[in-house]
Amino acid sequence: MTRRWPRIAITVLCSLTALASSASAECAWVLWQELPVASGGWSLDTGRESAFPTKTACEKRLRTRTQAFAQATTGMKPFLVCLPDTVDPRGPKGK
Repeated sequence: MTRRWPRIAITVLCSLTALASSASAECAWVLWQELPVASGGWSLDTGRESAFPTKTACEKRLRTRTQAFAQATTGMKPFLVCLPDTVDPRGPKGK
């Protein structure tokens, strides 16, 4: 099972990147986290900010958060991804 999660995470990342690259450059970008990894448990990142005016700004924050998690010695580390504000990794909302 532990050998499969990197493959799943890469597949999810590639899928989300494809969605993000097709989005308009004019939209806001949101930093999402999935914890535990490959669980489908998506939420907005709990950092200072979770929405950014550009993809570059979101990716800069993503790198900062990734470095902070890498230095942490305890706890699970989330999977982080920047997506346009029009994309929700949790899927469509029900009625």
